[in-house]
Amino acid sequence: MSDRPSLDRLHELRRAQDDELAAQDLDGARRRFLEIAAGGSPRPGAARLGPPRPRWIAPAALVALAGVCAALLLVLLPSSRSLSFAVGSAQGQVGAWIAASAEAPLAVAFSDGTSLALDANARVRVVAAGADGARVLLEGGRLTATVTHTATSAWNFDVGPFDVLVTGTRFELSWSPASERLKLVLREGSVAVSGPLVGGRRAVAAGETLEVFCKEQRFELTRGELRAAAPPPPSATRVDQPASEPAPAATGAGERAMVAKAADAAPRRPTWRDLVASDRYQEAMTAAEAEGFDGLVARASAADLLALADVARFSGKPERAAAALTTARSRFAGSGEAAKAAFHLGRMAFDQRRSYAEAERWFLVYLEEQPGGAFAQEALGRVIECRESMGPASEAREAARRYLARYPAGPHAAHARDLLEGE
Repeated sequence: MSDRPSLDRLHELRRAQDDELAAQDLDGARRRFLEIAAGGSPRPGAARLGPPRPRWIAPAALVALAGVCAALLLVLLPSSRSLSFAVGSAQGQVGAWIAASAEAPLAVAFSDGTSLALDANARVRVVAAGADGARVLLEGGRLTATVTHTATSAWNFDVGPFDVLVTGTRFELSWSPASERLKLVLREGSVAVSGPLVGGRRAVAAGETLEVFCKEQRFELTRGELRAAAPPPPSATRVDQPASEPAPAATGAGERAMVAKAADAAPRRPTWRDLVASDRYQEAMTAAEAEGFDGLVARASAADLLALADVARFSGKPERAAAALTTARSRFAGSGEAAKAAFHLGRMAFDQRRSYAEAERWFLVYLEEQPGGAFAQEALGRVIECRESMGPASEAREAARRYLARYPAGPHAAHARDLLEGE
């Protein structure tokens, strides 16, 4: 008798597989499939279509079983693909600049269902994206986030010197670089915020609002709705004179005085500083260019140089930003503003150009000049990432040990422990 299965045998195998898959009994199908392939009885009482076979699995059975197993693995094993996202109707790119216009908000939608709604003039970058979440850098402005929750989801929002760790929630987040003010309004879920003043991993629960005023060195964590806005200023209309009453006619010298007074009261054109205070950076850049950007940089104070750098960065002109920051480094060496300029130069090299050696150098300069500064935690975390990208691994582990010694609950702590796990 030939050792190869007969044609009838192969037909029997195919029919058994189709019948059992149609019944959606995969475990039973597998057992009976192997029984038939090995020459056993397909089921009690079922007629046998051929003579008993030696107890071996036919090649066709192996191929079919491998296909079933592969399909099950695709369904049961978690995907390792990184999240993708769309900016409006266009495909988003990690590291690319995302800025809402002054006229309308902008939607960013991720493949896991997470969504960001950027208010007008808001600016963000998706710095990194993995299978379970992403790291989003909010450069300025306000966004509303709805983060999809899974058992492994992990999202980080870098906001100035702050890190917001999110698993799944809905919140509003805003940051003003000019006033150095953070505001987080939590609608659902919970988050943990770390950074200056608030410390490491301060929990914020649903219904709470966290506001941090860096320049004033204080923060507020309140429960319930936001405080009511201040009442509008009283009307300039005189109480004893109805608004509809016509004004007396002016003649001669009195008329000229009134014209001059009206000219003085005419609204002045906002300066670039006024526009920065309102987070209108594109307009601020236009105003600064009209005034002469290079001249402004040459005579600006240290604080104004940082503000001009923000104006240029948020307007998509990194070369202008670098000019303002390097001027702050040279003209105001040793100041706190010069140290902040080093940090921003490092972040620009890291996020925009992926120039990790240059970024590491600037982050280390900041840490040397401001070891306890507002950006120290983030700078040291970025040093880990720079060294990991460049190698060797021993230098990344050294930075990881240094980070954990200072910030055991910081936003980069889990990654630092992972680097040290194999030692």
